[in-house]
Amino acid sequence: MDAAVSPALDSTRLAELQRAVQLKLGGCLLRLQQYERLLKAMLANTDLAGEPAQLQALRDARVASVHKTTLGGLVSLFTGGYLLAEEGGAPAAETDDKAPGDKLWFSFQQRMEMSAERHEAITAELKELVDLRNELVHHLLERFDLGQLDRCEAAVAYLDASRATIDRHYQTLRTWAEHMDNARALAASFMNSDAFKDMFIDGIAPDGQVNWPASGIVSSLREAEQALAPSGGQAHWIELNAAITWIAKQHPDQTPKRYGCSSWRQVLHESGAFEVMKKTPAQTPTAGAGTTTTTGTVVCYRSRREEQR
Repeated sequence: MDAAVSPALDSTRLAELQRAVQLKLGGCLLRLQQYERLLKAMLANTDLAGEPAQLQALRDARVASVHKTTLGGLVSLFTGGYLLAEEGGAPAAETDDKAPGDKLWFSFQQRMEMSAERHEAITAELKELVDLRNELVHHLLERFDLGQLDRCEAAVAYLDASRATIDRHYQTLRTWAEHMDNARALAASFMNSDAFKDMFIDGIAPDGQVNWPASGIVSSLREAEQALAPSGGQAHWIELNAAITWIAKQHPDQTPKRYGCSSWRQVLHESGAFEVMKKTPAQTPTAGAGTTTTTGTVVCYRSRREEQR
């Protein structure tokens, strides 16, 4: 006959298993905290929009908001915002409806697009992760009576499986975070390039197409119009030559050639932003004969105004 296991051995084994449960549960919760911290860092940097002077305050507010969010809330933000199903369409930035039409406005969004099936599967998996977290934090002792040897053994096996699940999710999130960082680094590199400055500041796309309403040369012509107008406004016709001289001093990098034009008159025409008028200079008497001479025409411009109905 087999010798019966002594109560002392049972007690020792139970104590070992109870300590193992404590260590494994702690390991699971620590990994979950790492997951939450990484997810918060990612979500704090996926959206930013506002006037340049407000961007730091807006980002600080978003970081604070995300910091207070539970794992379930974080996952909802992540699957409903950063992870994007192909047919879903990009969600609008939270502050897009506040963008003023007459101020410089910066908007940044970062998304990872995937098929609808993949998005649905990930959403379901992350919901299971949230459920697992809640089970570990709130219901482990209800599920396993740690005063019984067999239930302690079951708890150890459950925690091992839980840790493997959490680790898998964490490694996936780390990969996504690395992709996000790489994309952000590429974006930062592009934003420091001449091509971005041409596009963002002067409205010149990499293919040479010009967004005339947002172009630096149109802005310069309007600045010259305001500076040279007698009343300091835009109601007067401005001589183009005077504006060219003013722009050469104030914005020497703004030249027609940068925008694919051969002359300032072509800029006025291509932009469609200005009305153009030619006028004849006042006649001047010539010496001794009492006759008059003219010196050609002068091109004037002013910002285009809506036609009065």
